[in-house]
Amino acid sequence: MASSPTDIGTARTAAPSSYANLEAREVVKYYSLTSYEVTEKEAFVLKKGEELTVFVYNSGFPITYTVYDADGQALGTYNTNTPYGRIFTAQKNGPLYVQFKAGANSSFVKKMNFSAKFAIS
Repeated sequence: MASSPTDIGTARTAAPSSYANLEAREVVKYYSLTSYEVTEKEAFVLKKGEELTVFVYNSGFPITYTVYDADGQALGTYNTNTPYGRIFTAQKNGPLYVQFKAGANSSFVKKMNFSAKFAIS
């Protein structure tokens, strides 16, 4: 089941006048999962050609995420233990969905806490 679309507000930063029309829209979300728990799908509504960047701040927990296109087709599943974000380009108007899944956590920590930054450009 997909959640309602996430409204990413507009964040303006000081930039040279040649960049005055560029706006970064981003949001940071916090998650806490137990072993094998799956989040609802987060919907990010994009226009054709817009890009969604996903960057996950993870402390080594076994967390993956899957990105789905506007038709619900999986674009891929990715490990969150990477030092870089991934960029997904909308092929048509509509949402891209992101869903997180926790693997087995054999440590004494019962909850796996992490955050993810989503940016649309």
